[in-house]
Amino acid sequence: MIIKLLPGNPCNSSLVSFSEDECLHFGIKESEITLQNKKLRLLLERIFALLRETAGLDREGNYSMVLCRPLKNGGCRFYILFTNHPSGRLYFFNQADDLLDALNRLRGDIVPALEITRSGETYQIYIPSGVELTAGETAILNEYAM
Repeated sequence: MIIKLLPGNPCNSSLVSFSEDECLHFGIKESEITLQNKKLRLLLERIFALLRETAGLDREGNYSMVLCRPLKNGGCRFYILFTNHPSGRLYFFNQADDLLDALNRLRGDIVPALEITRSGETYQIYIPSGVELTAGETAILNEYAM
């Protein structure tokens, strides 16, 4: 993995490159680079944690943009841009039971602020930027969401 912080004032973007072998080590093939892939989402979590620890780039509560492009010799490159614009969070659930289990474990005062919708075969919870979640509540949502 190669991380390059891009110039700016302050630096708020980076390029993170993986060789084909590194992608395969994480169990990710080029055709599987999608946010539906749990292995890719775990890899992105590791990338974000590393950027926070090493460069102070933090996306918590703000919009961030991630673009992924394949490399000619295999592997891929992520372009990650961090912004100062507050954002909500969106969680997807495969089954209504997972959605209901997650909702039952959240504080009662949070639930009315959530926007719950169905899109095709999945269910979604949108949490507006002003709604604060505890670390435990975030862990609950991550556990039940796809």
